[in-house]
Amino acid sequence: MGISDLARFERLTPFRVRDVLLVASPFDHYLLEESGYLAEIMRQEYSDLNLSQAPRMIHSPQARDALELLRTRNFDLVITMARVGVMDAYAFGREAKRIHADMPVVMLSHNTRELATLHAGDGIDRIFVWTGDSRILLSICKLIEDERNVANDVKNADVQVILLVEDSRRFYSAYLPLLYTQLVNQTMRLMGEGGNLHERVLRLRARAKILLASDYQTAQEIFDKYHRNIIGIFTDGKFPDTVDGRDNAGLKLVKYAQAVDSNLPILFQSKNIELKEDAEALGVRFVHKEDSQLYSRIAEFMLEEMSFGDFVFKSPDGEEIGRSSTLIELTKMLKEAPIESVVHHAQRNQFSHWLRTRTEFTLAARIRPLTLSDFDTTEEIREFILESIQSHVLQIRSRTIRDHNTENLEAGFQRIGRGSLGGKGRGLAFFFTRMPDLGLEGEFPEVKFIIPNSVVLSTDAFGEFIGQNNLSRFAHEAFEDAEVDAAFLAGELSEKVRDDLTSIVSRLRRPLAIRSSSLLEDASHQPFAGVYSTHMLANDHHDLDVRLARLEEAIKLVYASTFHKGAKAYVAATPSNIEDERMAVVIQELVGREVNGRFYPHISGAARSRNHYPVDPLKAEDGIAAVCIGLGRQVASGEKCLRFSPGQPKRIHQFHSTESMLDTSQTSFWAIPMGASENPVSPDEAANLVNLSLKDAESDGRLGLVGSTYIVADDRIVDSVKADGGPRIVSFAPILKHKRVPLAGILHHVLTRCEAYLNSPIEIEFAFIVDEKTDTQIFALLQVRPILEESVNIDIDMSEVDRNRAICMSSQALGNGVIDDIKDVVYIHPNRLDRMRTSNLTDHIEAIDAKLRAAGRPYLLIGPGRWGSSDPSLGVPVSWEQIRGAKAIIEVPMSDIHVEPSQGTHFFQNIVTFNIGYLTITADDMLDFDWLDKVDSEEEIGPLRHIGLKSPLKVVLDSRDSEAIILR
Repeated sequence: MGISDLARFERLTPFRVRDVLLVASPFDHYLLEESGYLAEIMRQEYSDLNLSQAPRMIHSPQARDALELLRTRNFDLVITMARVGVMDAYAFGREAKRIHADMPVVMLSHNTRELATLHAGDGIDRIFVWTGDSRILLSICKLIEDERNVANDVKNADVQVILLVEDSRRFYSAYLPLLYTQLVNQTMRLMGEGGNLHERVLRLRARAKILLASDYQTAQEIFDKYHRNIIGIFTDGKFPDTVDGRDNAGLKLVKYAQAVDSNLPILFQSKNIELKEDAEALGVRFVHKEDSQLYSRIAEFMLEEMSFGDFVFKSPDGEEIGRSSTLIELTKMLKEAPIESVVHHAQRNQFSHWLRTRTEFTLAARIRPLTLSDFDTTEEIREFILESIQSHVLQIRSRTIRDHNTENLEAGFQRIGRGSLGGKGRGLAFFFTRMPDLGLEGEFPEVKFIIPNSVVLSTDAFGEFIGQNNLSRFAHEAFEDAEVDAAFLAGELSEKVRDDLTSIVSRLRRPLAIRSSSLLEDASHQPFAGVYSTHMLANDHHDLDVRLARLEEAIKLVYASTFHKGAKAYVAATPSNIEDERMAVVIQELVGREVNGRFYPHISGAARSRNHYPVDPLKAEDGIAAVCIGLGRQVASGEKCLRFSPGQPKRIHQFHSTESMLDTSQTSFWAIPMGASENPVSPDEAANLVNLSLKDAESDGRLGLVGSTYIVADDRIVDSVKADGGPRIVSFAPILKHKRVPLAGILHHVLTRCEAYLNSPIEIEFAFIVDEKTDTQIFALLQVRPILEESVNIDIDMSEVDRNRAICMSSQALGNGVIDDIKDVVYIHPNRLDRMRTSNLTDHIEAIDAKLRAAGRPYLLIGPGRWGSSDPSLGVPVSWEQIRGAKAIIEVPMSDIHVEPSQGTHFFQNIVTFNIGYLTITADDMLDFDWLDKVDSEEEIGPLRHIGLKSPLKVVLDSRDSEAIILR
């Protein structure tokens, strides 16, 4: 089903039969009700046929009571028995039409003698016969829907039509249930080719519509109106014809239809065996109405003649060459089949006919209008059909989230289970389906844009795993993270999930990222960033069972991280409850290349559409990006990387001098070690990776795209790694200054378009590689999450603040409002800090945080460099849960190097999420350490001091001007 088809299918079947008024005597109702089971039978029939919700049947025993119901509520259909009390059925029909003129009224009779005296018209639209088969009620509802919807559905989506011509009420009453059952079953069978639940529902909406005609003139009128959409005719041999009489009406209709479309499938059915020879002489299939195998004959006809079955490649003399049941198989057979066979089917429009039965209307419409004369050679016909189908399949894959099927291992974006995709999975799925709409290919034709092949294990698998392995206690009781990991690793995934995972590892042979995707993660109202685990797998062992074991371990560890202490503490600080949390898992192919036994991309990074700290002339809307060589862990964990504005990429304030370039540029990178290790997945995410030097990157040939060289003798930087001697610097100058690849332009365009889609500032994670052999550039969008911006509902007038009382003034601050309940300050003086020993302070800070939280005392946290960086040389490497009691945080300059603010890391996202006042001190700002030092300490450990104040500080934050003042 094409993407344009999907969009059109949303507008189909506007009329639905939802409420039915059944007018029948108590006895007739009892017969129909099957001793009280009518509603259940209807529900079961709809369920068995995968149709929408079954209509509600409202019973009225008398015609007059029914008319009162019609006056007080709306009904979509009235079904009346012939005997409805004092008023006869025709009088009731007329009165019902006066109340609701457009409402269909049909009569149902179970008395054979009655049929001879009953006639349609005069208040009754159609007459049906009750033969004891409850499916007739369903068929009546569907026929009415088809008649009401056909014009709309043909106009909006070019849906197909099946014409049934039959005047025998008993026969069409028995025939319609059979025809609808076959039609829906055949359509459902085609759905086995893939797709998701939404696509399957839309495909059912787009199933062929059945139209019933009981005389020649009506049949001809329907054919004239819809002949381009009719895929088959089921016709009786004899029925009324006001011009030539009934005896030859069937043959006359066949000739009329064949004059327009000589290849149209027609099933000729009659009790008159003498018509068989004439029908077959016209080239149509004949079936005797009293054939004991009538129903199987109809099924055969639909499969073989109406293209509901396999596409059977035949030679011109009728010999079978091969079969195709899916689009993928069709492309394979198109390549292999003799050209005579391809031409044979193309001449008869059989390719387009087969595609239409699969509701691939856009593709069928592209192929059908062309004839042999449109091509110079017959091989061009093959190439055109093949190219059309292949491009169509690629479009489907790039725009559809498909249910995973172990029998159909196509790449793209798939899901396992009926539960939620989780926050991260939802974001990826949304942009996967809209990637072509971003307009990237046209803007940057030299770059291929992708979302990597991904499979999401939905949240229902998590709930099943927790329940089957009795792990719910970990949500409520306190355990060490190692205990949680051990218990979850000992658990067993269901057999169904293991079967799905087996098919995944058999298909995906590149390294994999196993990412968390919880219900709360990346939510716009409370985004969770970096709270749960992500594990990288080499996925290169020759033994499939080993690869499967590693994948299962990684999934279980992601599940376990839901109940880690840090995650539970994080959830506790939000309005959410840990019991509300459910974990999906994104299994995603990594983007990169293997070289010298290690796998990593040329460039990874994160970018935000809003820069919270734009330094003139940068603007907030220019965005901010953090990039590195190697895996993105470098950026997410706050290690050394390069920060720049995609809107103004040449202005890199981080590199304001040669010394700053040497001090703050990236000196190592992360990669996945390849080599078929049989070691289990470690709960420590970093332990599954390898940290390498820039010499390794240079030996891999990866540094040239991003590197420069420091020429020591001249104290200058050369934007190349081809220069001899001197340390290498990851400057990104070849890209940002010399525009070797358009990374800044790509990021600016992606951020702008994605922000427009979400109506919110956003953050993305990405990877970028260059194929050394073909020079093809690939940009991979790995994650998209909304940014929760601080609210600006308090008007702050900084001119009224008494600056003489200030102990701190910052021109780069995040937050809005006034915090006036802080009486504790935990701080580190930069002049007393040994930058190589920052890790020694984390446990002490955590202990102070725990003590203050227990006492209900919020505090101000002050320290040099970047809080939360995993690189101890850039700041104190605390985790979020170790300082979660802080109500305001200040980052001051290191004494010897310049460190960019935390912006772009998971740590920074948490600051925004919890509305923490966040201040950065620049050279033009002020922080009175002398005043802090004069206050007696409650606790002092090396450079770390905790002081308690008699009166609370007042933190005033103005988000409009990014300004903050702290008053004593």
